[in-house]
Amino acid sequence: MRYFSIYIEKTNDFYTYASEDKDIKIGDRVLVSFRNKDKVGLVVKEEADKEYSFKVLKIKRILYEELSFSKEFIELLLWIKDYYMSSFEQVFSTAVPAGVKIKYEDIYRVNMEKESLFIDELLQYFYDKLKIRKKPLVDKFSKEKLQQFVDENQLKVVDGWYILNRDLENRNEELYKYFQKKETVGKLTLEKKFEKKLIEKHLKEGNIFFERKIKSFDEERLKKELVEKVFKEDTELNEEQEKIKSGIENSNKRHFLIRGVTGSGKTEIYIHLIKRALEKNKGSIFLVPEISLTPQMVKRFKIEFGEGVAILHSRLSPTDRAKEWYSIYTGDKKVVLGVRSAIFAPVQNLEYIIVDEEHENSYKQDSSPRYNAKFVAIKKAELEDAKVVLGSATPSIESYYYGKKGIFQLFEIEHRYKDAKLPEIDIVDMKQEQDSFFSEKLLEEMRTALLRKEQIILLLNRKGYSTLVQCEDCGHMEECEHCSIKLNYYASNGSLKCNYCGISKKYTGRCSKCNSKNMSFSGRGVERVEEELRKRFPVNIIRVDGEVSKEKDFYENMYNDFLAGKYDIMIGTQMISRGLHFPNVTLVGVINADTIMTIPDFRSGERTYQMITQVAGRAGRGEKNGKVIIQTYQPENYIIEKIQENSYVNFYEKEIEKREILSYPPFSKVINIGISSSEENGLEEYCHAVFKEIQDETVELYGPMRSLVYKVKGRYRCNIFIKGSRENINLFKLKLEEKLKKVENKKYRVVVDVDPINLI
Repeated sequence: MRYFSIYIEKTNDFYTYASEDKDIKIGDRVLVSFRNKDKVGLVVKEEADKEYSFKVLKIKRILYEELSFSKEFIELLLWIKDYYMSSFEQVFSTAVPAGVKIKYEDIYRVNMEKESLFIDELLQYFYDKLKIRKKPLVDKFSKEKLQQFVDENQLKVVDGWYILNRDLENRNEELYKYFQKKETVGKLTLEKKFEKKLIEKHLKEGNIFFERKIKSFDEERLKKELVEKVFKEDTELNEEQEKIKSGIENSNKRHFLIRGVTGSGKTEIYIHLIKRALEKNKGSIFLVPEISLTPQMVKRFKIEFGEGVAILHSRLSPTDRAKEWYSIYTGDKKVVLGVRSAIFAPVQNLEYIIVDEEHENSYKQDSSPRYNAKFVAIKKAELEDAKVVLGSATPSIESYYYGKKGIFQLFEIEHRYKDAKLPEIDIVDMKQEQDSFFSEKLLEEMRTALLRKEQIILLLNRKGYSTLVQCEDCGHMEECEHCSIKLNYYASNGSLKCNYCGISKKYTGRCSKCNSKNMSFSGRGVERVEEELRKRFPVNIIRVDGEVSKEKDFYENMYNDFLAGKYDIMIGTQMISRGLHFPNVTLVGVINADTIMTIPDFRSGERTYQMITQVAGRAGRGEKNGKVIIQTYQPENYIIEKIQENSYVNFYEKEIEKREILSYPPFSKVINIGISSSEENGLEEYCHAVFKEIQDETVELYGPMRSLVYKVKGRYRCNIFIKGSRENINLFKLKLEEKLKKVENKKYRVVVDVDPINLI
C-alpha cells in the first residue's frame, strides 16, 4: 500500500489517502472521496508507510483527463509555500490559471525497435508456398505458435498440411505499408481502414502501441515557422557580446548576472541564447517587469520567434491566458515572454530563465503569496537543471554583491552597442533657480533639441496635477476619508483622488469644510508640469502616467506614435524610465530628482539611482549624442554625484558599505509583519502582544511601529520588522507560524512578508 498527501482545491491543508496503484506519481490528479463527495485531488507528496491514527480512505482512480504536473513543478510550489509562509491554495491558484482543460487524441504508434514489423518469421517461411507439410513446421516452430496462428485463422490444417490464409497475409502487408508512411496513426483512422481483430493481433505482438497523446495546436506549422524565423541568419554579436554568450553556454555555473550600461545590447545576447537553446529543442522563459511597458520587446520576440512565442501578462483574458498556458504545456511553444507570473509556465525541457531589468520591484508580488519571481526563478532552475541569467544596467545591491562574491557569474559591459556614446549628464541646483518648474539650462537645451527636430523625454515621479489641495481661508487640506493621505488633484478629469485606495470624487472648486472658493494647489504633479510645458512650447506633447495608461492599447499606440515622430516631447512618471528605445531622443530631463530620496527606507537611495540612471539611458541611443539634465535641491548628495559620474560601481561601493555597517541585506535577511484592523482601538495592545509572543534571541525585532501611511482603505496599520542571518531567519520562520496561531484574533489581519521590497 502507498500513502499520499493530497491537495484538494479550496482547502488549506493536505489530506492522506492510500492506493495500491503503482502508476500514481507526484503531480497527478486523482479522484477521492472528501466529506462524502467526489473531489479532484492533486498528489503533492508520497508519505512513508506507517500506522495512522485515523482511517485512511483510498484513492478511487487517476484522472487522466485532468491537468497533471511534473514532480519538479510541485516541489517548486511547496518551496514557495514554505519560504514565503503562505498557503498551498494561494500558491496553486497563482501558479495555474483557471480554465485550462486537457485535450487528448488517441493514436497507434509503430514499434520502431522491431526489425521485421508485421511480417512474422512463420509467415516469411511460407514465402512462395501455399502449403507446407506438418513435420518440417513442427520441427522449426513451437506447437503453441502454430496453434496460435490456427486460432487466428492465419493457418488451417488439412490432411497433414498447413495451408496459409493469403487474405490475412495481404492485410498484414497492407497494414505494414500503411505504417511505413507515418510513425503514428489516429485511432479512428486506423480502425476505419483495418479490422479490429487484425489491430488487436499486432497490439498483442507488440508491433504497434496504443497511446493517448495530449493534443497540440498545429505542431507542424509551428515547427515550419521556427525553421523559417529562428534558424535563419542571426544579427551579429560583437566580440564582447559573443564572449558573454559563450561564457554562459559553456559554464558549469547555474546563475549569471550581466551588468551592462543602458543600450549595451544585452537583449541581443538573450535572443542568441534562446535561439541556441531552441536548436537543441530546449525552452526558455524571458521575464520583463511589465509587458505593457515594453511593446518593442513583444514586437521583437514576434519577429524572432513568430507564433512560437507564448506571451503571458495580466491584461490577457482568462480564456486567452488558458490557451497560451496550454500551448506551453503541450510543448507546442517553447519560448515564453511575460511578467512575474510567467515564471510558472510549464516550459518543457527548460534551458534558460532570463530576468530582464532584474532590479525592478514589480517582480515582487504585493499580495499573498508574496513571492519574488527572481528568487523563484533561481529555485526553478535548480529543480529543472536550467540556467538563470539576470540582467540590468543598475542591478539590485544584493544581486551585484552575489556577483562580486562569485555566487553569480558576473559579466560587465561598459560600452554601448555599436560604440554609441553614453549621454552627458549635467546637474542643476534648483535652489539657485527662479523658476521652480524648469531651470534655464533645461529650457535652453529643450529649445535646441526641438530646433534640430529631435525628441525629448521628461521625468517627474508624481501623478496628477497637485499633491496637495488646501483652503487658504480655514487651512483645511482635502484628504481621503479611508486613508491617512492627502488627495491628489487631477485636472485632466477634474477629480480629487486617493493614490492608495483609488477612491475618486468630483472637485467642486470649494473647500469641503467651509465652502470657500479660495483654494490653493501645491506639490506639483506631472499634469501641472505638462500644463506649464504647453505654455512654453507649441509642439506635440504626450503624457504617460497611471491615468492615461488605463486606455486600451495605450502603450503600444504611444510607443509606435512616438517612434514615428508624431510627438516631440514625452512627459511621464517612472514608467517611462523602463526599457523604451527611441533613436531620436537626444535630451532627457529629470524635473525633480529628490522625490524618492527622502523616503525612510534603506533602499530609497538605490531606487533613486536606478530610476534616474534608467531614464537617463533613454537619451542618445541612436547615432546622435544624448544629454541629460537633472534638477535637484540636493546636488551634493552622493547619489546625485554617482549618477553624474555614470559609475554604478562607485555607487555600489558606497551603498554596500552602509548596508554592512547597519547589517541590511545582503548581510542579513528581513521579514516584515504587517498588522491591521478596521478599528484603531486595541490595535496597539494587540501588536505588543504579538511582538512579545514572537520574540526570539536569535533575531532582531523592531517595533511595533505605525506604518508611514497609517490608514489605508479604512484599515489602521502597524509593522514589526525582523532582521537576522539567513540561517537564523530560516529557523525563526519554522517557529513563527505556530507562535502567530497562539495570538490569532479575527479582529486583526496579520500578513507576513518575507524579503519585503516595500516597508511603507
